[in-house]
Amino acid sequence: MNAEEAKALVNTGIQQMLEDPEQWRTWAQTLSRFHQYSPGNVLLILQQRPEATHVAGYHAWRDLGRQVQKGEHGITILAPIVRRMPTEETSAPAPAGSVSQSPTPAPMKAVVGFRVATVFDISQTQGQALQIPQPQLLDSGDLDELLHHLITTAVPVPVQFAPAVQLGGANGVWSPAQQTITVAADRQPDQQFKTLLHEWAHSVGVPDVTAAMDRHTGSEEIIAETTAFILAGRMGLDTGAYSLPYVGHWAQGDPQKVLALTQSVSQRVQSLSTALEQAVQNDPAMAPVWPSAKLTPTRQAEPDREVG
Repeated sequence: MNAEEAKALVNTGIQQMLEDPEQWRTWAQTLSRFHQYSPGNVLLILQQRPEATHVAGYHAWRDLGRQVQKGEHGITILAPIVRRMPTEETSAPAPAGSVSQSPTPAPMKAVVGFRVATVFDISQTQGQALQIPQPQLLDSGDLDELLHHLITTAVPVPVQFAPAVQLGGANGVWSPAQQTITVAADRQPDQQFKTLLHEWAHSVGVPDVTAAMDRHTGSEEIIAETTAFILAGRMGLDTGAYSLPYVGHWAQGDPQKVLALTQSVSQRVQSLSTALEQAVQNDPAMAPVWPSAKLTPTRQAEPDREVG
């Protein structure tokens, strides 16, 4: 498969998501496993090996003590071709014996194209056993405690509670003007937990009043809810019964707009995941429900983050 064929496969995946909202859920669940991958590459993995759980390149698996089995066909992804761009020197050379006013600017780098790269799922390898972290399933008691820890150690803006009637019946509200998240006090813990993730995603994407004025409300709600669904799933809480109907109405959208949404979702998942991973380091109470990234260090992560 060449780069053009890979891009065509991405477009096929986008079209399938447009025709069947369930495909959005499948893509979101796949992204929850591969949140460090670009939206396009998540679609490529989903199209070629939907059951994949952990992927890495041939040499990365070998470094982990595992060998790709003979006869296995790899999963094609797209990797950027990055080149150094020449920099222009705008200042005159310093006279002999004088001290330079400023250091030489670092060469600029730019993505000039894409190439195909190959990764393999763990099921296609054999060798040294790996400790693959898995989140624990949450119950009501866990959620009460986790909600408290999420507020105190992870969410970077103030969180308060109020009756839903004061929120116009909403489960939660992010206020760009007041820089606060308000969660409905009279909802069940699982709903409050999911809502907090949703509103936190809003606070990242709509950080101030100016951004709120420029946003497309429908797209923003879809991005926030999908981000919440993915993060909740990573922590053992399936919110599909609520989230799937919530995002289902986007299915008649334009394919390019859908791709833009997937990119925004991926960026917010990455942003919130980073914050959660940092919170886990400072708050051991959160560790049991957050899968670590030990299996996929930076060295073996996919080579691209800019696939279109």
